[in-house]
Amino acid sequence: MNNVFLFTGPETFLIHEHVKMWKDAFVEKNEGDMNLNTIDGKTAEVGEILAQIEATPFLGDKRLIFIEGLPEAPKTRNVDKITKKDEEKEKHQQKLIDYIEKIPESSVVVFVQSNPDKRKSLYKKIVQHATVKNFNQLDGSALSKWIKNRIQKYKTTMDTTTADYLVSQTGQNLWKVDQELNKLSSYCEGRTIMKKDIDHLVVPTIEANVFHLTDALGSKDHRKAVNNLHRTMAAGDNLRQVFYMIVRQFRLFLQVGGYLDNYPSTTPQNIATSLKLHPFVARNTMGQLKHFNTPELKKAYERLLDIDVALKTSRIRITVENQDELAMAIEKFIIKFCHKAKV
Repeated sequence: MNNVFLFTGPETFLIHEHVKMWKDAFVEKNEGDMNLNTIDGKTAEVGEILAQIEATPFLGDKRLIFIEGLPEAPKTRNVDKITKKDEEKEKHQQKLIDYIEKIPESSVVVFVQSNPDKRKSLYKKIVQHATVKNFNQLDGSALSKWIKNRIQKYKTTMDTTTADYLVSQTGQNLWKVDQELNKLSSYCEGRTIMKKDIDHLVVPTIEANVFHLTDALGSKDHRKAVNNLHRTMAAGDNLRQVFYMIVRQFRLFLQVGGYLDNYPSTTPQNIATSLKLHPFVARNTMGQLKHFNTPELKKAYERLLDIDVALKTSRIRITVENQDELAMAIEKFIIKFCHKAKV
């Protein structure tokens, strides 16, 4: 069928933009939104959905119907607990499943679901008959190309190096990247966006702060690492969460380092696949690993685990209002790591 579609995938921003593009094109072509409908699939009754699909176009050739979120079947599997309402919902769900292959050509139906339950009968039926458009997270050159195209919308420019630096501060969440591009373009008023503009306006994510902190540890610069920690605290980030992300980063160093020992000529993509990491994370971890050796990583991980034990046994006390003891423990870890590495 060429009139049934499924928009799916983890990159919700791209899904949102694609839906908007289709709606805008439909409104322009049909000189209005008379035959355009958007339905909340999770709350709408199946009867309402079927009625919208079956309706004849008004003064036009086609109707365009977006169903956001797949209608859900009853969750109970216990026969003894099935109610009449559940039975009715199951019956309606099956009616929609059976109807998928009978959708009239006059209706273009787009199911929109970022992370559908692929075990469900409705999903399987949709995939069987629909054109599936997957929207995956962007990485590497694809992300750089997207930023380059996006920045043109805001009537300004940014070179590739600056774009990579922006991603290092925001992460790959396109909602945040787009928000920051909008803010930066307004601030720069048409001139090229520079690294200093990003430093001035963009609040780094926790992940970015942890990356820069471990990068400073790699260069054995304890002042830079401590300053980064203080900046993270000033931003109001949960210090316990920051600590566990530092632990995670050192665990990643050991995992990726061990993989590289066994497969020296491997690629970031292979590491990402084998260790179930995002390619962006795998590439950055490989880059930072060049500044560490295995013995110091193992020793650092042991020290971090000591802090973890102290946290869980209340030898290090932390509250929402007072994170000083944990901050002091992390600072001691930073200074000891850098000092031992130099010695």
